[in-house]
Amino acid sequence: MVTKTVLLSLGVLAASCKRRGDPQPPPATPTPAIAAPAPVATPIAWTDTATRFRGQPGAMMTFLCPPNGSPATVWGSDTYSDDSSICTAAAHSGRITRQAGGRVQIQIAPGLPAYAATTRAGETTRTYGAFPGSFTVVGGPRPGLVAVPVATAEPAVQIPGTPPNVVVAAGGPWTEKAVAHRGANGTSFTQECPPNGTLAAVWGTDVYTDDSSICSAAVHAGRITLAQGGAVTVFVHPGRPSYAGSARSGVSSLPFAVFPGSFAFTPTVAPPVLPPDGVEAITWTANATRFRAMARSRQEVWCPPDGTPAAVWGRGPFTDDSSICTAAVFAGRITLERGGIVHLKPKPGRAHYEGAERNGVTTRDFPAFPGSYVITR
Repeated sequence: MVTKTVLLSLGVLAASCKRRGDPQPPPATPTPAIAAPAPVATPIAWTDTATRFRGQPGAMMTFLCPPNGSPATVWGSDTYSDDSSICTAAAHSGRITRQAGGRVQIQIAPGLPAYAATTRAGETTRTYGAFPGSFTVVGGPRPGLVAVPVATAEPAVQIPGTPPNVVVAAGGPWTEKAVAHRGANGTSFTQECPPNGTLAAVWGTDVYTDDSSICSAAVHAGRITLAQGGAVTVFVHPGRPSYAGSARSGVSSLPFAVFPGSFAFTPTVAPPVLPPDGVEAITWTANATRFRAMARSRQEVWCPPDGTPAAVWGRGPFTDDSSICTAAVFAGRITLERGGIVHLKPKPGRAHYEGAERNGVTTRDFPAFPGSYVITR
């Protein structure tokens, strides 16, 4: 401490001995500020979520949402469950709009015990219970926006193993599932469904994911009616590589990809249709954005049978956020009923994509988009 004091005093003394006539050093030329380069924005679709970044709390990612977006489901307000649509959450925060799209930056956060539902900027989110991962929109909501709480009739609960993006009402026989019987293949049990039930989520046709509502699946399968209810015998089956959605008896079931457990209302079911060895199985909503960096490489995927068509832009080349399987139906390579192997080749983006109607599929027009692909033989 003494040494520092002495040196400081000597420095002050030396400075005081300078004469006014001594030459002064020229003023320093200010260094121009260099703006930090903007983060590279990864183009995504309006259905893309942040689940793949779970476990990276604090990490920030920048994305580019295309214009004329179709909003997808979002849970939470300001902090969103990580299976929420990134682009729709950004629109809810007022950082972008559906019409214009734009850049959005998110930060990964831990899961929360509950997510609140609000309406803001014309977007309405949903409530949810505990969930293992979250994200926030960097910068928060645009100043001046007001979030209006949305009332919910029942609390939501997270059922382990459920397909993402689904809110399940808590309690009641009509929400009962077969998850607890998973692995007991070949066994059966009885489920009572009281009359005047409330439908809940169902995935599959004839064979259902074991986290589907048993009673709602029974209505879909024609075993009971919503008004009269009844008792049904449930048979436990192994998981399958895909589940087809359909509309029957007033119930619309959803498609889903590979799932570890199933049930049906018959002791035997048709064997699952499996992809050929070495060929990747995809869902009917899968797109080709992940192949964008592999321009002109030939890719091979397999679309399961009994598909549900999804959105496609262009007539070939297609925007690379278009459904691969649906584009293949449009191109006449496969059918919804049979599915099959699809070959595609990524290509650079185009200034315009023109829609058309072929083979029962109607595709849409779109302006400039940074990536595309073609269906090949």
